[in-house]
Amino acid sequence: MTLTETTVHEIASMIREHDEYVGAAGVAEVQNLVARLDLLDEYERAGLDESVDAVQISSKLWLIDMLTKVTDIAGREMLVIGAWYGILPLLVNWRMAQPPRRMLCIDIDSSVLLAGERLIGPIYENIEYRVADAMTFDFDLFGRAGNTIVINTICEHLRHFEDWWKAIPVGQFVVLQSNDYFPCPDHVNAVSSLDEMKAQAPMSEVVFEGALPHLKWHRFMLIGSK
Repeated sequence: MTLTETTVHEIASMIREHDEYVGAAGVAEVQNLVARLDLLDEYERAGLDESVDAVQISSKLWLIDMLTKVTDIAGREMLVIGAWYGILPLLVNWRMAQPPRRMLCIDIDSSVLLAGERLIGPIYENIEYRVADAMTFDFDLFGRAGNTIVINTICEHLRHFEDWWKAIPVGQFVVLQSNDYFPCPDHVNAVSSLDEMKAQAPMSEVVFEGALPHLKWHRFMLIGSK
C-alpha cells in the first residue's frame, strides 16, 4: 500500500481527536502536504506510508501530548534522533500554535532524510534535516544553545545504548521511547518494562513515565533530565 490522500486525512482525523484547536488550519496543512506527494517516487511514498501508520502516529501524538503537559516547547530547540521523514516535527507544527523555533531531524539513512527534506522541509522553516549517526553526534555542542530537548524514539534500535546515554550531557532534558516488541530483529535493545528502561537511562528527574499499549506490545516513554 502506498500513501494516499485518504491516509493523510486519517492522520488529520487522529490529530483532531487529540487537539480541538487543529480546525480549519489543520485541514489546510494536510491539503498542502497531499499536494506535494508527487515529489516522491513510488519507493519513497511506500516508506512514508510506513512512517505514518496508526501505531507510529499514535505514539508521536502521545509524545506531543505528554511533553507539552510537562514543559513549554515554544521557542525551544529540539533534536529528533532517528527522525526518518520528519513526521514528529511535522505533527508538532500541525498541532502547536507556538512550536519550537528549530527542530533538527537526524538519521543515519540519507535516503529518508532527503525525501523528508524535499517533501516537508520547504513548508516549514523550523524543520531542518542532517545526515548523522546518533552514536557519534555532538550532543554537547547541540546543548550549548540552551533550553534544548533531545528526543530519542528509537532506543530499541541502539545496540550500544549505554554508550549513547553516556554521550548525553548531565542535565539535558530528554524524551525517550522504547518498546517490548522483541520479535522484530531490528529491536536489539527492546526492554520488558519501564523499570528496565529507567535502569538503562538513569535520570536526575523524571517528569513523566508511562506505557502506551498496542495490540501485542507496549510503547514505553520517559521524559525528564539526565
